[in-house]
Amino acid sequence: MSKEWKYITEISEKWVSETYARASAQDVWKVKDRLNAWFEFVAMTDKEFIETYKRTTDKVEWARRIGNTVITFYNDLIKRGYAVNTARSYVSTPRAFCRDNCVLLIIPRKKISKPKSAMGEHEFALGELQRMFHIADVRDKAILSTAISLGFSVEDFANLPRDLIESLVSKALAEKIDFIGFDYERKKTGVVSRSHLTPDARDSLKAWFEYIDKKRTEHKDKDGNPQPLPKSEWVWCNGNSGSLTDQALNDVIKDLVKKANITTTGKIRFHLLRKFLMNALHDAGFTDWEVKRAIGKEIPTTDSTYLQGLSRKLSEKFQDVYSYIKLTGYMNKNGLRVDELEQKVLQQEQTINYLITMNEILTHSIPSENIVETIRKLRKDGKVTLEQIELMKKSGIVINE
Repeated sequence: MSKEWKYITEISEKWVSETYARASAQDVWKVKDRLNAWFEFVAMTDKEFIETYKRTTDKVEWARRIGNTVITFYNDLIKRGYAVNTARSYVSTPRAFCRDNCVLLIIPRKKISKPKSAMGEHEFALGELQRMFHIADVRDKAILSTAISLGFSVEDFANLPRDLIESLVSKALAEKIDFIGFDYERKKTGVVSRSHLTPDARDSLKAWFEYIDKKRTEHKDKDGNPQPLPKSEWVWCNGNSGSLTDQALNDVIKDLVKKANITTTGKIRFHLLRKFLMNALHDAGFTDWEVKRAIGKEIPTTDSTYLQGLSRKLSEKFQDVYSYIKLTGYMNKNGLRVDELEQKVLQQEQTINYLITMNEILTHSIPSENIVETIRKLRKDGKVTLEQIELMKKSGIVINE
């Protein structure tokens, strides 16, 4: 990902390192590249650009003039074929740079288009995600269920620290907590979310940790000699103990869609799981503020001061959304839900118990004239149900209760 940036110097380097201290290397690279594109457009280095601000006597006029230049930069990007959202990201970077190093730019309203909703993307239905979960392996079950629980961006999800998540899983299991909540600061933006793990995520993560720890303990070098690996710093570690990349996580979702034989209506990417949770939260009756706090979208400071109890309220309400995102309610090809199948198994067990009871009667060679009396006794002891007695009557045994 190396690239020569001719228009940014240590001034930009310092600003980026301070402003995006918690951002991933990939995001830092993007910020620098966008800054360089801006300074290339105005044909000045960052140092020369700041000097023009320092020399000007009318700071307001400078802010207005550079604001108009930003609009020109945006329109140029659109003419060159950049998507609206991409062009917006390119102009947001120099605006932030000016805000922190010079002055807040003055930009007329409606000169820069509003963000465009992504078009041509698949919209996941719960049944599709349940099918994907059903066919997934240990790792992919954990990825899918955790992604739907948290609604994180792919960058934040890829860099989930294992210590934090494992401690939450252990606490939830030890204290029988179905929806354990925690505050999490987004690495890229610094926005804090009130996040929760569902029972699906909790149990799948436990299975994943056990599986990957065993694999790393059994690791061998290229010559076949034992070479155990320590625990990775990340929840989703790759073979080199680093975290999975954004592309790798996108590929996981695409692969699950293919294996589950999902008929798609557009592009597939990891971000669709975030959108799915947002919709589910709305369907469950969450307010816009609650949705934003749950998935880590920024809430203006002026509003957040009035929302001190929002995290507590979210934890109280989060279980209400579970029916909208529950993955273990998978329906098989015959249309039977897991809980319905379990009920059928229970009925079969009752029938088996009945047959065992009848076998006990025959095994002890009870005279036929005593069978009815024996059945009455077993009924009194709770060993024969009313349904089983009905079966006996149908078979010709007369029982006077």
